[in-house]
Order: sequence, then structure tokens, then C-alpha cells
Amino acid sequence: MKTNFFQQIAGLGFNGNFLLNIHHDETGVQTVSVALKKDKAINGLPPMLFKATAEELDEGFFEQLVRPAQQTVGLISNIESYQKELDKAKKNAKPEKSKSNNAVASKEDEDDNDLFTPPEDDKQAKAEKKRLYDEAMERVKELAQNTKYTEALAQLPDVADYPDKAEAIETKRKTLQTGKEAYDKLTASFND
Repeated sequence: MKTNFFQQIAGLGFNGNFLLNIHHDETGVQTVSVALKKDKAINGLPPMLFKATAEELDEGFFEQLVRPAQQTVGLISNIESYQKELDKAKKNAKPEKSKSNNAVASKEDEDDNDLFTPPEDDKQAKAEKKRLYDEAMERVKELAQNTKYTEALAQLPDVADYPDKAEAIETKRKTLQTGKEAYDKLTASFND
């Protein structure tokens, strides 16, 4: 049996990894996942999904694949071009500095290595993290007041995410566990 499957894949004009995953279910329907991968910078692209019978896939798989594949290839090409232009602009944008500013310039160059990495002391990120912690603790408090101790324990923030709040989290965990045990005993005694 001769097929032209690989010739059609080559005809898509993509240089990189063509990941194909096929799932066949008990009803005879196949789900085909196709992902085009070129490098780590472009890992966030979702796969294309096709769901049909084997006969339907034989008839129309490549016709349905061509357009999204071409769009993905174009997107990857645009990202690569953008990254090259960004690198070129970064090299050309460094103004000439006097010798007295060389120490400052080398420090600035180190800071500019990655434009997409936020500064470590980002006040906004810290404020967001504090807001998320406060909201989680408020939900835990409300659940505990409604004697939903299991849910409250599940909603409790993780100590690994908030090492500076570890003592408060552990104290709250112990309080909730004690309340849960007392509530469970009380419920069990009513059921007897």
C-alpha cells in the first residue's frame, strides 16, 4: 500500500518538529492532535485538534490542516524575525558613554540582558501576591465560620508560596484542624 502522507507533510513547508498524536475511542472516532514546534521560545502554541472517523480523516485531514499550519509557520517566522530585529535594535540603541560612566554602563548592560524578565523588587508583583494571600485567608475565614473546615483547609495558602507567612499559615491550619475534629465528633455523636 502506497500513501503520500509524508510528501503532504513535507509540502506544508515547516522546518522543525511536527508532533502528531492520535487517540482512537471505542465509538470509532479519532482525535488527532497536531503541534508544530521549532524552539523553546515558541512553546506556548496550542496544538491543532481534529476529531472525525478514520474515513473522514482520510478524505479531509490535509485539506483541513493546510491553513492553520501555514498560519502557525507564519507566526513562528514573525516571532523569529521580531526577535532578530529586537536583538539588532538592542545592540544599536546603546548610546556612547563617557569613561566616567563606564561602571554605570556595565551595570545597565547587565540589567538589560532580558527585556521580558521583571525586576526582582517589583512592587506590583509583591502587592499582587499580598492581595492573593489576603483573599485566600478571607475565604478560609468565611468557610470556617460556616463550619466547612475541610474546604477551609483546602483553600489555605501553601507555606512554600508564602514563606514569610509560614507561622500564621501553620497556626491557622492547626486551628482549622482542631475545629474540624471537634465538628466531626459532634456530628458523629448526633448520628448515634
